[in-house]
Amino acid sequence: MDETTGADDLSLGPLTGIKVVDVTVAVQGPHAAAYLADMGADVVRVEPPGGELNRYVRTPGFEHDMEVMGTQHVAMNRGKRAIAVDVHDELGQDVVRRLVAGADVLVTNYRQEALERMGLGYEELAATNPTLIYARVSGFGPLGPDADKAMLDGAAQARGGLSAISGPSDGPPNPPGAAIADHAGSMQLALGVMTALFARSRTGRGQQVDTSSLGALMWLQAWEIANADMADEVPRRAGQHHPMIQCPYGVYQTSDGGAFLLAVAVADEAWDAFWIFAGLPEAVLDDRWNTAAKRIGARGSSDGVDEIRDLMRQAFANRTTAEWEAFLADQPEIIFERVQSYDELLDDPMVSANGYLADVDVPKFGQARVVSNVVHLSDTPGIGVQGPPPELGQHTAEVMASLGFTSSEIDRVTAGITEAAQEVIDQVLGD
Repeated sequence: MDETTGADDLSLGPLTGIKVVDVTVAVQGPHAAAYLADMGADVVRVEPPGGELNRYVRTPGFEHDMEVMGTQHVAMNRGKRAIAVDVHDELGQDVVRRLVAGADVLVTNYRQEALERMGLGYEELAATNPTLIYARVSGFGPLGPDADKAMLDGAAQARGGLSAISGPSDGPPNPPGAAIADHAGSMQLALGVMTALFARSRTGRGQQVDTSSLGALMWLQAWEIANADMADEVPRRAGQHHPMIQCPYGVYQTSDGGAFLLAVAVADEAWDAFWIFAGLPEAVLDDRWNTAAKRIGARGSSDGVDEIRDLMRQAFANRTTAEWEAFLADQPEIIFERVQSYDELLDDPMVSANGYLADVDVPKFGQARVVSNVVHLSDTPGIGVQGPPPELGQHTAEVMASLGFTSSEIDRVTAGITEAAQEVIDQVLGD
């Protein structure tokens, strides 16, 4: 498809006219496709007849009945259309192939072996649609002995080094409290798709895009990995501190259980004011920390680091969260942030001002807030969340009709959706 299709109405987003087929599961693939939808692409999600398992998964505190979509499905699939077909039978494969034949992009995180078994390998699809951008994200990369190894987020964090440097210095490795590997992979995949679409606008040719959770995590740790290779000391877990930044930088707890990340006092006057407010003015006299460069750890020395961090812990413990927030808010030369919970983040005025959340109407639930498009373009802005997450097979008949399938074929595909969905629900419930 020509990238100029729909270009006369880019108010609908810079990807208006781009058709995306989303053959994905869980987080890593679906979130990449959600970004494309936010930018105006028409994304059609392909699910099995019973729906993807994560459509139904329940999380702590989410105690709604099974007819309410799970939170992962809501977050990853808002603004898409959805069909439910069995890609293992001939008719289902025909539906997907026809869909891909007229598409600009296929996004998938299925294993390569499974894709080829379903007739959805790159070579086969590119033969009929040479302009197709075939975008696949895997756990560990498309080449090598573990190219087709199964992956969940924590496995990629473990293999990718992130777990090794996260957690207390005197305890075991701890994974971060979010699906960092999955979301990093989705961002790299979306970036790869956009790059390939730009290349296609110049060459007229499609191509295969590959990335992985492992590669994406390495991208996120580019500085740390370069340092591990070039320095004589491998970074080790440092708890509330960054393992490579030898200075006061870190998270500290207040007297009433709050916490602050204090990065650096840029100005000497601000550094002095901090210690006076904390009731520890003697710390001002330590010449190991009397310049901004020293306070950000530029000298790379561990001399005095344990001592200054101990003093910082005492300092924050001397005051309440409210007292520290009031003081620090009046110190523009101190870079800091109070550690916020998700509840607080949802109501952060900067989140609201920048449109980082969007309201969607979730069927049988009501209005929910989801993370929206966080990339803003001045001339052709993305349109953000286009609508609610699709119900299972919601657009199957509509999409199949547009592809030229007959009423009887459509009925054959849609007939077993409800029954298949109940089978998946029974699996989730353990019935």
